[in-house]
Amino acid sequence: MCELVLRQGSFVDDVAVAKAAGVSALGVLVDPVDAIGVDEARRILEGEGMQASSYNALTIMQGEGATADFDSTARQLEIAARLGAPAALAITGPLGGRTAADAEARCRDWLVRVAALAVDYGIRIMLEPIHPLMRNLSFVHTMEHGLAMVEGIEGAGVVLDFGNVWWEHDLERLVRDHVADIVTVQLTNVDAAALAKARYERAPLATGDVPVASLIGLLESVGYQGWYEEEVLMRSRRDQRLDQVRVSREWFEAL
Repeated sequence: MCELVLRQGSFVDDVAVAKAAGVSALGVLVDPVDAIGVDEARRILEGEGMQASSYNALTIMQGEGATADFDSTARQLEIAARLGAPAALAITGPLGGRTAADAEARCRDWLVRVAALAVDYGIRIMLEPIHPLMRNLSFVHTMEHGLAMVEGIEGAGVVLDFGNVWWEHDLERLVRDHVADIVTVQLTNVDAAALAKARYERAPLATGDVPVASLIGLLESVGYQGWYEEEVLMRSRRDQRLDQVRVSREWFEAL
């Protein structure tokens, strides 16, 4: 379960809702953990018998030509490792005024340095391609581009978010050929009716434009061994999210 879906107002409440929904692990967010400290966050997870499936999220490019501070990033990787998360998620941030070549070079240099440190902590850094409508978050929009950014970097891989890249040409081949580079899979669907009106909105796993079941089948058939994290980010009241998560879990388990 990606914690961003829950948004209950505190880390302890997010963990409690995930537990009540029958979920076994949480993709934890940076800010709720920082608000209470890593030791307390770990105590809460352990108290509910929950694992940390990932630690989210780091943004590589910061402001005028800078990349994320290495010492601050090292602290975040240490937190991820202390929580028992197998990986920390990163996005590039927008191009801003940079050329694509400059941005790629800066991000790849950062990934090389940070991945080496992640290996020392026993975790992986994973880059998430983001749907092109969300260019404010990233300039990497496809699995092909994401895989190229981490190619040859020990300790680095990618996130496969169905809602970000399901439309990509040759996605199935990329999954088959690079399954070892897929660190985490994020599950969601995308509303077909909204797409018909040129809007991007996520939808429950069983409905929408994304062939969720067949993509999961493909991943299983080629030996994917990582976490599946539910990330159905929809507008909903706080008190509705427990039932929404439970429906996702039951659908996934039946599949």
